[in-house]
Amino acid sequence: MGAGRWSRWVAAVGGLGLALTSAGTGTPVRAQSNADWPQHNLDLRGGRYSPLNQINTSNVGSLALKWSYELAGDNIAQVTPLVVDGVMYFNAGSRLLAVNGTTGQVLWDVRVEPAFPGTGRGPAYANGRIYAYGRSVLYAVDAKTGRIVDSFGNKGRLLIADLAVRFKYPDRDPTGYQMVAPPAYFNGTLYVGLAQSEGHIPGGLVVAIDAATGAIKWVFSTVPQSPNDDAWELTKDTWIGGVRAGGGMWTQPAIDPDLGLIYINAGNPSPDYEGTARKGINLFTNSILALNLQTGKLVWHYQTIHHDLWDWDLVTGPILFDVNLGARTIKGVGSGGKNCFLYLFNRENGKPINPIVEMAVPTASDVPGEAAWPTQPFPHTSKGVPMQPFCSTFPIISDPELAKRARQMFFPYSTKELFIVSHGGGSFGSPAFSPRTGLLYVTGKNAAISFLVKVVGDKLRPDSTPIGHTATMGQRDNNTGVTPTETVTAYNPATGEVTWQEEHPSRTNIGSAGNLATAGDVVFQGSDTGDFYGLDARSGRQLFKYSSPKGIRASPLTYQVNGKQYVAVVATSSILTFGLP
Repeated sequence: MGAGRWSRWVAAVGGLGLALTSAGTGTPVRAQSNADWPQHNLDLRGGRYSPLNQINTSNVGSLALKWSYELAGDNIAQVTPLVVDGVMYFNAGSRLLAVNGTTGQVLWDVRVEPAFPGTGRGPAYANGRIYAYGRSVLYAVDAKTGRIVDSFGNKGRLLIADLAVRFKYPDRDPTGYQMVAPPAYFNGTLYVGLAQSEGHIPGGLVVAIDAATGAIKWVFSTVPQSPNDDAWELTKDTWIGGVRAGGGMWTQPAIDPDLGLIYINAGNPSPDYEGTARKGINLFTNSILALNLQTGKLVWHYQTIHHDLWDWDLVTGPILFDVNLGARTIKGVGSGGKNCFLYLFNRENGKPINPIVEMAVPTASDVPGEAAWPTQPFPHTSKGVPMQPFCSTFPIISDPELAKRARQMFFPYSTKELFIVSHGGGSFGSPAFSPRTGLLYVTGKNAAISFLVKVVGDKLRPDSTPIGHTATMGQRDNNTGVTPTETVTAYNPATGEVTWQEEHPSRTNIGSAGNLATAGDVVFQGSDTGDFYGLDARSGRQLFKYSSPKGIRASPLTYQVNGKQYVAVVATSSILTFGLP
């Protein structure tokens, strides 16, 4: 993607930062006979990197479909299954299944009662238990039998949203809170994130619960509501107008046990597209936060979008990595947003690895009472120039009439003009980091949307839509003149520079799957067209492609059973599992 697509009005800032080296490569890791995929992003770091290398750049082109499993009538589009001891676990709403990881043969198939809607992004595993969730309910079942674990919660069922909200705010209604991403597990504790479907209810919650019993240990609010909340003094003056809402958790946390920290991404403020009742920068929305694992107290934070008017939260999960900067090693954490920017920090203290520069952005708005923030943080490379985004930030439109409606990023929406703006960015899936290549792989979406803010009645009155406010409901059309595509971008996190970027066809303007990096130097990536790619991790060259009739919006996984490596991915309602001949 050429710089002209995104830097129409971004001035280069020179002379900042140091020239840095990439991480060391190391040597291939020969895995044991069995290798699991026990967490949504494989491990606590969220790195989506597997040391398996049986499938590698020399043979990935010969991968073949070994087995598939179809869930008739069940949509599991965003689910990443787990694999433990050769058994694959996944859920489809209230239905939980265990299948043989080498054949797909069903070992058990149970339905949890009472039934709950939604599937989320897959289950969690810990100490012989599978934790499945739907909306605001968390269940624990025995991994070997599928039977409910009665000692967890109320006979295996935990009304997590109700308990967490009552624990934190006894007088608040928990309606609307939900789990979207699987919990993270460490040392006897499940770390759960709650979001609110964009609705006008208090901020997102991070909840630590005892994995054995379901008892709550602590709750952190991403949008502190009262002086009793942690970090109230930091946030109290960043919300002006009466609304303190948003900041939902849409991704799985990452954990550094050595530092004793858990890293979370907080979502956008609500209402989404107008901020007249929430003037200010709205902390801690659109922020990456580091919390103390034991207490849930805030250690550091960094806000990536001030006073968000575009629904541009951090929607890729935080990823931990280590990079060599000359003679020293930096412990890093990174995340990508819907604005196509990648943000990289020292995870010990929250300082940017390379400069992040506050730059002037458009503020003119015809929304009555709007006060758009005058600057936004722009990540820069070690050479002091703006980082290349991982997808387009300006819609390229050939139709001259439609092109007149195109607007640059950070342009406030209008109540009078139907703007066309870039839309998509990074969403759903998490990046991957390979310690062998020293590169961080991020997926993105090049797309556009037409949007018009429609102010109707009382700006604070909730309506029946998931958006939550009549004032944020916009008139949209699909006539943008932009054909969507998906990208995979390899960054050197030490310098912030792009090593390579590949672009593939796409069907929709929302969401893209996460990816997977392996010690075989292959990056696997799915597309909503149904194409599943294997790319050379060092060059981006396509080495493998499988075309499914169903779109792929889930992140892939890899595992090994009896000495044989497999790669699997969900395509809408099917599980596709590949192996070598």
